[in-house]
Amino acid sequence: MVKHIFTLIFISTLTATAGAAPIPDVVLEDADAYAKSLTEAPKLSVGHTLRDEYAIWFFQGLIHPSGGIQTKSDLMRDAYTHGQSWWRDHPSEHDAIFAGYGYRVINQDGVWSRGYEKSAFQPDGGDPERWWMDSFGGAAWQSIGLTPTWSTLVQPRVHIVGYLSPKGHYGHLGGYEREVLVTAGSLAGDGSH
Repeated sequence: MVKHIFTLIFISTLTATAGAAPIPDVVLEDADAYAKSLTEAPKLSVGHTLRDEYAIWFFQGLIHPSGGIQTKSDLMRDAYTHGQSWWRDHPSEHDAIFAGYGYRVINQDGVWSRGYEKSAFQPDGGDPERWWMDSFGGAAWQSIGLTPTWSTLVQPRVHIVGYLSPKGHYGHLGGYEREVLVTAGSLAGDGSH
């Protein structure tokens, strides 16, 4: 039961976020090629076109270049694996495909706070907005240069490089307007807050 609830929350967050975002031309071309290969119409999320659904799962493959997907949906599997392949085959175009989804490259200092169902980044500069912070591809934090603290009282100053999302609903229960997918990080200054 809990697994099903989590899956529904995850999918609704994905569809609410990615469905409103732009879709890069390369993804539209893949979606159209997939549509031409069909012999019957696939089941789609309410209010989504085949292109919308394909773009959502292509993006999930793109941001999870390793690993697999378990689904009975041919559309999800095709889009996910094409996203993974695209990431591997086009390293010089990573920033452009993210821009096509409305994400931008950032190089930012700020404070990282973690806790139960929390991973927030407060960027320097006085903006009160906090971003949901996640490692790109679900990589271990240590592999991208950050070591998470286990105490909610410790909030290290960090420097991160990654992709900042357009406005939407991200993180635990969609409680953040933006997410940052971190590709590299380090302690900033002396690392204390």
